[in-house]
Amino acid sequence: MKRKSIVLLLTAVWLVLTACGQSGGGPANGASPDSDAPAKPAKAEDKVIRHIMSDSGFNGDIVKILKDELAKEGYTLEHVVVNDIIQPNKMVNDGQADSNSFQHEAYFNQFVTDHGLKNISRAFYTIFTPSGLYSKKYKSFQEVPDGATIGIPVDPANNGRALFMLRDLGLLKLRDGVEVIHASLKDITDNPHKFKFKEVDQLMLQRTLDDVDVGFLFAGTAVQIGLNPKKDALALETGEGLPYKSIVAVRNELIGSPKIKALQKAYESQAIKDFYQSKYGDAILFLDDLNKAQ
Repeated sequence: MKRKSIVLLLTAVWLVLTACGQSGGGPANGASPDSDAPAKPAKAEDKVIRHIMSDSGFNGDIVKILKDELAKEGYTLEHVVVNDIIQPNKMVNDGQADSNSFQHEAYFNQFVTDHGLKNISRAFYTIFTPSGLYSKKYKSFQEVPDGATIGIPVDPANNGRALFMLRDLGLLKLRDGVEVIHASLKDITDNPHKFKFKEVDQLMLQRTLDDVDVGFLFAGTAVQIGLNPKKDALALETGEGLPYKSIVAVRNELIGSPKIKALQKAYESQAIKDFYQSKYGDAILFLDDLNKAQ
């Protein structure tokens, strides 16, 4: 209920701001569109970017940097940080927000398909941070006993990531030809170490780490609880060939618009890069080149 109230409150605030920006829409002093009256200034809402961010990773921490960078371009960032991975895409699709930043491309593509969203698209890539397998009990998989319980994400877009890491370590086998975004427990063809798997919502992965022998964590979650992906992970993604690049998604009609170009410039700023590198070190990859290649 609290989460829903936050989203509804944000919607109400944004609707009021939009209504205020659209008031008094007729020609000034009765002037006709063909008169020589000076052009009206741009609507206030054209310089406002309504942006939703998840509280996962460091989304909330980069708000001030984004605001400062956007201010240089004459834009105001109206943002909300939510503990939710369902509403952000629906709110952008429905026109209650301009954009969001909380997900990777594989999750976005699966969500859009599953929910039949038609008015939302990827605008640009931001970063790639490798997910990994971590343990509070063991320092390497050589120490992990047979029959150990491994926590993995339950959502289809991420379920296979842990399985692929285990496969690449030679700890289990998967069905030939299965793609990482479609791999699930039913695709395991050989589990010689008799690993057990606990599937949980991705927002519960951190808490589940206390209850399992090994657990999957997104890089941002790992860093937030004091782990170093390069040093502490029992297994770590390389990023090569993986569809897990982080994105900013926007309403279709805003693709290529000045405000989204300004938002992209802010995300690609040196200030943002410096912040992320201070958290992830050399585990992070910036995706500017992918945007230029589009």
